[in-house]
Amino acid sequence: MADRDIWEKGESLSKIFAAVLIPVVIGIAGLYANQALEKSKTRDELLRQAIDVVFLSKSDQMAGADKSFESRRAHRSHWLEIYNSLSDVKLNDEFIAVMMEQDARADGTALYWSGDLPGLIPNAERTRGAESTNEDELGHGWVAVGHLDSKRYSDVNFKVPPHAMERDGTIKPHEIIRARWSVTLRSNSRNLEDRQGYTGTSLGLLWGGECAKVIDSRLDGHLQTWAFIKIVECPLTTKSDPGFERRTMSGVRSLIR
Repeated sequence: MADRDIWEKGESLSKIFAAVLIPVVIGIAGLYANQALEKSKTRDELLRQAIDVVFLSKSDQMAGADKSFESRRAHRSHWLEIYNSLSDVKLNDEFIAVMMEQDARADGTALYWSGDLPGLIPNAERTRGAESTNEDELGHGWVAVGHLDSKRYSDVNFKVPPHAMERDGTIKPHEIIRARWSVTLRSNSRNLEDRQGYTGTSLGLLWGGECAKVIDSRLDGHLQTWAFIKIVECPLTTKSDPGFERRTMSGVRSLIR
């Protein structure tokens, strides 16, 4: 009799627990399912927008509407990387280089390369008092190299050899770097084109695929590396350094002339 009472009490407790726990489990499962569905919807929407920008867009969608060339390029880089992070089929580096080159040249913008050099200027970041006339200290301008610690291809405007990088994020003097795409050449390491009434510091564009010798470098407040450079002939490529950026840009140049 006692065993029967214990059994009946155990059965009653089981029913009570089942009545309480099953709705809780179902509720938790439903919550996770809804979160997964919302996450999937958000992912699909972002991927659709990235596809529109990268493959189907009008030029203003791909380049952005900002006045600053660097701001438009940041817009482009964002959507290229969004696409690559969400799509099963990734964009290769050559395609990214071509896309980053879009809208590079505005009417009247000077284009410089090793066969057509701008005049040498002193390093405005180092000059104190009288400007230096030492040709070894003169260069063709400042360029934004990019965030060297980033794994995203479009975050770095130049191919920088690993041995050329210092631990603090700067680049060793006299090292050769190669532009992955056209990069603004500036009189100093400041981009203020977005400020109203300011004409900026742009001297023109260094063509994509061209090489530059680093004379000086620094990090700005956003931890982006800048380099004061002299445009030089690119060294001969090897099997370990095929220079695909240069070959890619040789086709792009005909489009931006």
